[in-house]
Amino acid sequence: MRNITILIVDDEPSYLELLKGLLIQEGYQEVITEQYPELVMSRLDKQPVDLIILDVYMPVMNGMELLEKINLAYPQIPVIIVTAVDEVEIALKAVKLGAYEYITKPPDTDRLFLTIKRALEQRILELELDSHRSIVTKLPAKRSYFSDIITSSPSMYKVFELVEIFAPTNEMVLITGETGTGKDLIARKIHELSPRRMNPFIAVNLASISPSLFESELFGHEKGSFTGAVSEKRGYFEEANGGTIFLDEVGELPKELQGKLLRTIQYNEIYRIGSAKPIKLDIRIIAATNRNLMEAVNNKEFRADLYYRLNRGLIQLPPLRERGEDIILLAGHFLRISNVTYNKNITGFSNEVLDALSNYDFPGNVRELENIIFNLVAKTNDYEIVSEINLPVKSSKPKTEKLKLLTIEEAIEEHIQSILNYTSGNMQKTAAILGVSERTLQRRLKEIRDKIKITDKRQI
Repeated sequence: MRNITILIVDDEPSYLELLKGLLIQEGYQEVITEQYPELVMSRLDKQPVDLIILDVYMPVMNGMELLEKINLAYPQIPVIIVTAVDEVEIALKAVKLGAYEYITKPPDTDRLFLTIKRALEQRILELELDSHRSIVTKLPAKRSYFSDIITSSPSMYKVFELVEIFAPTNEMVLITGETGTGKDLIARKIHELSPRRMNPFIAVNLASISPSLFESELFGHEKGSFTGAVSEKRGYFEEANGGTIFLDEVGELPKELQGKLLRTIQYNEIYRIGSAKPIKLDIRIIAATNRNLMEAVNNKEFRADLYYRLNRGLIQLPPLRERGEDIILLAGHFLRISNVTYNKNITGFSNEVLDALSNYDFPGNVRELENIIFNLVAKTNDYEIVSEINLPVKSSKPKTEKLKLLTIEEAIEEHIQSILNYTSGNMQKTAAILGVSERTLQRRLKEIRDKIKITDKRQI
């Protein structure tokens, strides 16, 4: 990875040198300056840069004119506007023309450095996606909205297909998966692709709410309804009205509180504590859990009626260890992000480190991988490769199960059966995942039954 290059454009030589010096002190070694805005475009044609800091009021060509040209020719380069004039109209115009951020002179250095860091992280993500486009996003053009998810795994493509199926509807969706698999990210994708996308998305971690505060936090309360209620409070459900509420860790909800949630779902209304007046809701509920809720139902730990209400649409996220080459793809991505965070230029991983990562089962999934890479980069000397890694031996990948010897028909039958189980027997959703019509699926099932002579007791 080459060094990060930042270009500063300003007609004041003293300011150029001051800001250049501050950036070099912050760790950015490749900082170039340009006093004449009319020369910037030809300079960009000859020398690639990763970020531009641009003044607005300059002779010959002002910053807004230059910003427009940059955005047309090099839309991938983030531009931060820094100017002595604090005008709302100028700021809005800058953003409309493609500026990443608008900061007034003299800039608050902490804010400036944070803005630069965030802009470069976005730039790195775009470069990462471009470099892996052929293997990461083998999706039709209509699925470009998944391009920010780093994956080459067919199991994740199936998740995308389910998101596309459920998003336009108003059905409740239950997202299951181990900790760190990205359940919150998928919930947000469903909301972003739904008709409610312009309305609120409220994420609530139910496991973090004290049972004594559950009703107040979710449903709100009236002033004076209990000791400490000095003013009225809108709960999470009311805040999400018209949009989507994401109930994370729903499997950790105490049994005595599950009935209150069920009533809200059934009647589409809530009561604030201290009020007898119902508040009607127009809301979509997405829930997530890392537990096996069906097992919890069987153990009398989770209400069956609540489970079946929530499980109108099911999305199961695969653990990272089952996502093939995604471990190495994501490791490379987090390496680039952590290089920016620590102002380093770690160039890659040794073969030993890559083997260790590939053979580790990641109980914490993507979140654990991110933490591991950030720690490795922090401990590695600049301009070196990551050559040492220490992972728990007990977490190595389990041995591969003995291969099942199946005929083609039996293999097809087993695959269809697994998808049917996945969709709780829904033929329409199963057909959509398999990429065939419902009629074709039914015909194929009949052909399989005829070929392998499935008995009456064996149902697909």
